[in-house]
Amino acid sequence: MQLKTILLFLFVIQILFTLAMKYLSYQGDNSSQLHEQILKYFTEVDIQKGIEYARSGFFASVLSDLLDFVVAGLFVFSPLSMKLESYLEKKTGNRFYLTVLFFFLIFSAVQFLISIPFQYYFGFVLEHQFGFSKMTFPDWVVYTGKSLGIAALGGSIAVVGIAFLLKKFRRSWKYLLPMISLVFGLLFSILFPIVITPLFYEYKPIEEGNLKTKIVALCEKAEIQIENVYVINESKYSGHTNAYFTGWGENRKIFLYDTLIQNHTEEEIISVLGHEIGHWTHNHQVKDIVIGTMETLVLCFILSYLFQKFKTEGSISLREFYSPSTLPFLFLLLSLFGSLTRPVWSALSRTQEIEADIEALVLTNDKKSFINTEIKLAKDNQGRLNPHPAEVFFYHSHPTTLERIHLAEAWKE
Repeated sequence: MQLKTILLFLFVIQILFTLAMKYLSYQGDNSSQLHEQILKYFTEVDIQKGIEYARSGFFASVLSDLLDFVVAGLFVFSPLSMKLESYLEKKTGNRFYLTVLFFFLIFSAVQFLISIPFQYYFGFVLEHQFGFSKMTFPDWVVYTGKSLGIAALGGSIAVVGIAFLLKKFRRSWKYLLPMISLVFGLLFSILFPIVITPLFYEYKPIEEGNLKTKIVALCEKAEIQIENVYVINESKYSGHTNAYFTGWGENRKIFLYDTLIQNHTEEEIISVLGHEIGHWTHNHQVKDIVIGTMETLVLCFILSYLFQKFKTEGSISLREFYSPSTLPFLFLLLSLFGSLTRPVWSALSRTQEIEADIEALVLTNDKKSFINTEIKLAKDNQGRLNPHPAEVFFYHSHPTTLERIHLAEAWKE
C-alpha cells in the first residue's frame, strides 16, 4: 500500500473523528445521576444557559472545520503547492527566502479569508448575543487586525528562520530547532506582558487597599516575589473573568481582569490567585516547556524520517525538506500527531490544574470561597456543566466545574 494512501486514510479518519467529537460535545452528558449532582450547586436555568452557549454556532463550527480540512487536503494531495512555489520562484527571481515568505503569506491569507466570517460570527455576533462582548464593530476590526498583524509578523519570522536552519544545517537542524524554540518560548513569555498585552489592553497598578494587602500577604506566604499587581480593563471588551501570573524570578507580575474584581469578593479573588500561585510553586510552566522541547526533538526526527520515505516513494510531490511547498505536508503530519498526543497533553494539564487547586486550598484554608468562586465563574462564563466524558478526555485542559467542587468538598482543612 502506498504511503499516500495511508496518509489519505489517516486524514479521513481525522475528519470523521473531529465530526464525531463535535457531535458528542453537542450532546453532552445527559445522565440523571450527574444532573442531580449539578443541581446541588446550580439551577436548571444555569444548566440550560451553559448548554445553549456551548451549542451555539454548532453547524458553523462544523463547516469551519470542514473548510480547513479541504484547504489542507488541496495543498497536500494536489499539485497546488508545487505550482505555487514554481510561480513564486519566477516572480522573485529564484530568491529562496522571498519565495518562502510569500508562500507562507499566501497560504496564511487563504486560511484567514476562509476563517474571517467564522471569527466574526463566533467572536462578535455570538458573544454579543450571549451578553459577553462589549465591542463595537470598529473595535472588533481593530482587535482582529492587531491579532492578524502579530500572527503574520511572528509567523513570517519563524518560517523564514526555520527555512534558514533547515537549509544551512541539514544534519544538525533536528537538534538546533528544539533548542532555539525553547529559547524563543522563554523569551516570548517574558516579552508578552511588555510588548503584546499593551497592544490590546490598558492596565494600571492595583489601587492600595485591602485587596492588594491580601494579595501581597498571599505571595509572601507562598514565598513568591512579585514586582507588581496590575488590573486589566477587560470590561471594555467583554464580561469574561480571568487572572494570571507572568514573568520570571523577581520580575513576576500578577494581572487581574477588572471583571474579576467587579464580580467577586476579595476572598474569592484570593482563591483564584492561590490557584495561579499553585502553578508557580509546582513549576508547571517550566515542566511544560521541558516536555514540549522533548516532544519537538522527537517530532523533528519523525518528520525527517517520514519526509524521506514519502520523497523516495514519490507518491506525493515533494522537493526538499526546506522547500516552502513542503510546509502544508509538514503541517498535516503535525496535525495528525497532535490528534494522537492531545489526550496526553489534556490529561497532563488537568493534573496540573488539580495540583494548583489543592495549593489554593492549602494557601487560603478557605474551601467555601473556592467553591463559591467555581460556581460564580461557571455562571458568569455560562460554562457547560455537563460536558460529554469523551470531550473532557480528549480536549479539556481543566477538570469540570463539578469535579473541582467535589475536590474542595473532600479537602480537609
